[in-house]
Amino acid sequence: MTAIEADMRAVPPARRGWSRAAWLFAFAYFFPYPSLAIGRTTGLQVSQAAALAAIPFLVARPPGRSFWALLLLLGPVFVSMFLNHMFADVPSPDLLVKQSIGFALAVLVIWPTDWLADRDLFREVLAAAGAAIVLHSLIGLLQLYSFSKDEFPLLFLYVNPSFRSMEEWGPAGVQDGGLTYARYVKRPCGLFPEASAMAASLGPWTILLAGLLLDPGLRQRLGWRRAWPLIPPVAGGCLLLALSQSGMTFALMAALLVICAGRVWRMVHAPPRPSQLVMVALVLLTVASVLNYAISQLGSGNLKGRIDDSWGLRAASIRIGLTLNLSDLLNVAIGVGPGQSDSILMSHWSGPQIPKDQMLEGVSIWSVAVRYYYTETGLLGAAALLVVLAMAVGAIARSSAVLLGLCALGSWLVGVVVTTSYLPLSPVWLFLGVVLSWDRLFPRAALMRGR
Repeated sequence: MTAIEADMRAVPPARRGWSRAAWLFAFAYFFPYPSLAIGRTTGLQVSQAAALAAIPFLVARPPGRSFWALLLLLGPVFVSMFLNHMFADVPSPDLLVKQSIGFALAVLVIWPTDWLADRDLFREVLAAAGAAIVLHSLIGLLQLYSFSKDEFPLLFLYVNPSFRSMEEWGPAGVQDGGLTYARYVKRPCGLFPEASAMAASLGPWTILLAGLLLDPGLRQRLGWRRAWPLIPPVAGGCLLLALSQSGMTFALMAALLVICAGRVWRMVHAPPRPSQLVMVALVLLTVASVLNYAISQLGSGNLKGRIDDSWGLRAASIRIGLTLNLSDLLNVAIGVGPGQSDSILMSHWSGPQIPKDQMLEGVSIWSVAVRYYYTETGLLGAAALLVVLAMAVGAIARSSAVLLGLCALGSWLVGVVVTTSYLPLSPVWLFLGVVLSWDRLFPRAALMRGR
């Protein structure tokens, strides 16, 4: 019997079925592949299909913060679609409706968090997240081994038109079966479209699990009486982040250091158990190992290449995206419209030279936040995002886990602002829903009773 199964003995039998359903529901969120193609550039993921199927049950519940956040994020998209279609001369009018629907399908997965943010169910969400991180880590190790032989393993699973095909990393017009990625990129990414998308998806969850590993009080309130089940996902997540060489790794390790510092500060004022000291030491050792490996990789001649081919392009796309069309009041207010930013960006590109492997589909604004909440929805979208963030900060401030919540939210922001441009990443949106429900998961009253 596992620790999780032992903990479930305390759950009433009537709730065990819901617990298993919550585990399966959450587990599906962490796998964007494979998907069902429903268009040339849209794939229906299992998580999205599950969210659609859950709508009849969700509408019977009182609306929570995740529902209102969903409406706030969708509103500017459809306002921008309508007004740009009516009054603007957009470069690709056929994409306005298609991209709006694709956006709605991607962020719909936030809504079920209102159901999953029950403390008895949320521990199943955490268990599913941990299992998914371990599985992605094992796939990453398999990729690392296969890349050493210039092979891309499990390529048949990477089917999702929402993302760039692994077969399209080669020269334009050449389908090379992932050979270019395996031969030249060599960055393990698990079952995600690339390393940065993996880091943005799994990084915040790794931070949350590490925080629970270090704080037995928070862990036990969620029904996790033992710490050891959290060790494999935290270790596996950190290992995969290090091997991926994502720049987000540094931000995530900084968040872990802040959490460790907060835990040490509490230990100074209250004598800790030996096991707590061991956990802090293990996390600090893991952070040191990850940072040492990441710095060694950048110091081995890869830094200039990463700046030229990745970080430089990302920074330039964000800069251009934030400054495009500022002279047009309509664009400033509501953006250029869903699906329009890529073609406009290419026509105004003034950044570094685009590598040949990027020319097949052109460059995008490599930031979820900048692309969808400023460039394509304007100040209306930026205001909606700020309101959602204010809701999240308010939930954290009312909780008993403020430091962990702020570190988790900060890691999520790094992911959506400067790490990835892939919108249909369900773990990202599920985590936003979790942060919005932070005070439900970690109520302040529980802290007061524990003193």
